[in-house]
Amino acid sequence: MSNGRKILGGLVGAVFVACAFVYGQTSVAADSIRFDLGKIGSSIYEAHSKTGRWPAKVSDLEGTAYLSMPFRKAALENGVFIVLWQDDLDPDPAANRERILAYSNGGLLARVGLIWACRGDLRIERVRRQDIPKRPE
Repeated sequence: MSNGRKILGGLVGAVFVACAFVYGQTSVAADSIRFDLGKIGSSIYEAHSKTGRWPAKVSDLEGTAYLSMPFRKAALENGVFIVLWQDDLDPDPAANRERILAYSNGGLLARVGLIWACRGDLRIERVRRQDIPKRPE
């Protein structure tokens, strides 16, 4: 086998390993994002069931499953996840199917356009940035 073939084989192997590593890391990151968004969405309904009011700020989620996990409050306060605070949701999640409750906004995946959102019926799906409603300033 010639040196050129050995080098080419080594390069192909290195590219394969690099791609597998990136895919694995991306998959783990996406799973983590989807987990957080699901907990945020369910915590919005949990807060409403406890108080009778829809949460309007991060502190309104105190005592819910999401904020009982370490470091989650900082993720919301620092904009890693954006909650679209809404006061006109239906208590039945199925009725809010087309609404977005929260979306991912931090990290490399969001910067390259891989954005996940939690819908009102607690589905987690990828969305395009232009499909996210504008937040009031």
